[in-house]
Amino acid sequence: MRTMLYIAFLFLTAAVSSAQEKLYLTINEALELGRSQSIAAKESENVRLKAYWRYQDYRADRLPGISISGTLPSLNRSLNSYQQEDGVYKFVPNNYLSENLNFTIRQAIPFTGGEIYFQSDLERMDQLGIDRVGNFLSVPFSFTLSQPLLAYNPYKWEKKTEPLRYETSRQEYVADIENVNISTVSYYFDLLIAQSDLETAHQNRQNASNLYEVALAREKLGTISDSDLMQLRVSLLNADASVLTSENEYLEKRNILRIYLELDESVEIVPQVPEIKKIPYVDAEEIMAKARENNPIFNTFRIRLAEAEANLVKAKRERLPDINLNISIGTTGSHRTLAGAYTNLGNMQIAEIGISIPILDWGKRRGKYIQAESDLALVRDKISREDSEFNEKVRVLTENFIDQQKLATIYEEADKVAQERYNIALNRFSVGDISVTDLNYAEQEKDKARRNYIYQLYLSWLYYYNLRYITLYDFETMQPLQIEDSYDFKIK
Repeated sequence: MRTMLYIAFLFLTAAVSSAQEKLYLTINEALELGRSQSIAAKESENVRLKAYWRYQDYRADRLPGISISGTLPSLNRSLNSYQQEDGVYKFVPNNYLSENLNFTIRQAIPFTGGEIYFQSDLERMDQLGIDRVGNFLSVPFSFTLSQPLLAYNPYKWEKKTEPLRYETSRQEYVADIENVNISTVSYYFDLLIAQSDLETAHQNRQNASNLYEVALAREKLGTISDSDLMQLRVSLLNADASVLTSENEYLEKRNILRIYLELDESVEIVPQVPEIKKIPYVDAEEIMAKARENNPIFNTFRIRLAEAEANLVKAKRERLPDINLNISIGTTGSHRTLAGAYTNLGNMQIAEIGISIPILDWGKRRGKYIQAESDLALVRDKISREDSEFNEKVRVLTENFIDQQKLATIYEEADKVAQERYNIALNRFSVGDISVTDLNYAEQEKDKARRNYIYQLYLSWLYYYNLRYITLYDFETMQPLQIEDSYDFKIK
């Protein structure tokens, strides 16, 4: 019954597999699929697109803005209170129709933090009633300067942080793609290890079945003990169970990789064992230099420090008097006709200085300044600590990669030796030269050596892409990893 169930299981598995399209996928092909169509890659592209348009908004805020506004028309029929000369209020009717149109050009002044406006206005009002009276009011042009004198200038600090923020987003996108590579490598080798375990389980099951048949023949000759025969029977049962367990694990890992790469359900991925990932020349100092040159963490350090300094300046300026200068000059005219409103123009001059002086705020402004000062000191300390941690992370990763390349070669040789030793043990057991215990031990060593070798292959690829992730540098082409897209532009 056990044998029939096992055969039925294999038959069903083969039937399902035959309905699927086999895709013999190399690791480089998997990496390309991950970068081009995985959800993680698409999310990274979306984040980068948002960063691009945020930077475009920052640049647009420094360019002239043009707008047109107006009311066409506005009807007012209402009663308003009116105070007469004797102090008595009475309600008088409003009954008029008005239209207005405004054209404005606005330009920020990043150097001073102020704004300048050019405006042109036209308004008409018609008194409704028995005698309809209408007039035009025109302001052909006016220039207005609005300038805070002692206030915090956000334009100055945005000029420091926004270009850095955009450059950081570009670096982070490259790092995100390398992180996609790392995930792809992990999922690919999860499947490769599961496939290797399944192949090993099938091989061990076949060997266990053959050995059990040999043992039954030897039992008739009286050359094997009952204990060894029972142990071989247990080994065969364990091999059957291992096949079932390995098959489930393999299917699970295959589906995980298929879903991550956005492949169709009909595709059956068959991973191929890659070569050890090596770098011909690895220099620890060069890796450290590339990491400090390209990794986005250092731009984030600069952004955090600039933001803390900006908050301190803002808190300091808020303790000073708030003084605003507003100056407008232009021309204006009024007439019953449109042409008349633009002739016989008079000068328009408006100038005002607004001032607000804090006298008593119960220490609120001083408290904000002290908090900002403390935050700046804390940011500096954190950046110093994170810088040291980053250096240590790069050093450990570099040493692990260098050592791992040697280990992968050692485990490759160990895999070959263990397989050869197991084949010898099989032949010796068949002639009764070694015990079941020695054979089982050789099998365990063979399985362990194979798994260790595949795992070392995985580490060689994992460490390599971690080095790319932390340095944003391609050690094969000897070039920095960069963005190439249609909406890229030079930062000004």
